[in-house]
Amino acid sequence: MVWGSAYDGTVVPESPEAYVEEVVLFLRACTDRSPALLWPEHEPAVYDTTDRTSPASDRRLSAYLARSLTSALGVPVNETSGAPLDGPAPAHTLVVQTAGRTHWSVATAEEPERPLVLPLLTSEVLYLPRGSRTTVTAAAGSRLISLSLATPAHGRGLDREPFRTARRPH
Repeated sequence: MVWGSAYDGTVVPESPEAYVEEVVLFLRACTDRSPALLWPEHEPAVYDTTDRTSPASDRRLSAYLARSLTSALGVPVNETSGAPLDGPAPAHTLVVQTAGRTHWSVATAEEPERPLVLPLLTSEVLYLPRGSRTTVTAAAGSRLISLSLATPAHGRGLDREPFRTARRPH
């Protein structure tokens, strides 16, 4: 996914927070609209020193994303891993597939009779709007983390302004 405008052949150095920047831009583009899937180009900075095969790495990633996204978005982002994901989403939900694959059937309140069927592979990110109904089928060995995003106090969706707090290359 190319979000910037570095098409002049210049090599742009990557920020250690590139993954979080990518997720924030993704959320600002799709929040309150419909379910959406992100194929990130970057790896989370937390993976630089951890073993991805352990559930402990999932806990570190979940805590890292909750902290980083809360800071970047200005709304509380809470770890909800372990909560059932089948049924209606009680809040805006972000799902990160950390191992294996899952298949999702997602129906929105606007089109309950036409669910989207989305495969989710390792490292991919799924956004579920509040109120969407989901059915999840997981392959053996699949792991994921989930995060819930609070609705801003003003009641509207996330601010769709550019990600201002990101460190940009100069």
